[in-house]
Amino acid sequence: MNLEPADRLEILELVARADACATSRDADGYAALFTEDAVMDGAMGTAQGAAALRDTVARVWARETPGTLHLTLNAVIDVSGPEPSVNSVMLMIGSGASPAVIGSARVRQTVTRVPEGWRISRRTITM
Repeated sequence: MNLEPADRLEILELVARADACATSRDADGYAALFTEDAVMDGAMGTAQGAAALRDTVARVWARETPGTLHLTLNAVIDVSGPEPSVNSVMLMIGSGASPAVIGSARVRQTVTRVPEGWRISRRTITM
């Protein structure tokens, strides 16, 4: 598969928006970045579909320290499969006078082009 530069940019922005929604605790905005039948899996369990994604992330974010930042680092697009995927590192940074890394994970997101643009069809989080 070959991606045009505009598609690559849209995909990278999509991945960054997911972590921006996590930082702002916007579960509706987060779910809107996924396909209707998307799957998210990892250490916190598995969720499939928009409603389950919203519920799962709201529950996970409620356990985090208020003000936690979610940052996407080293995002690399892989076009070797039937759909593009993005491998990245997610850092969770605590807020306050002395911010510190409070968590990290490897994230693999498969993306699919739908009429509205690129959306995440699978997000796998490995702690």
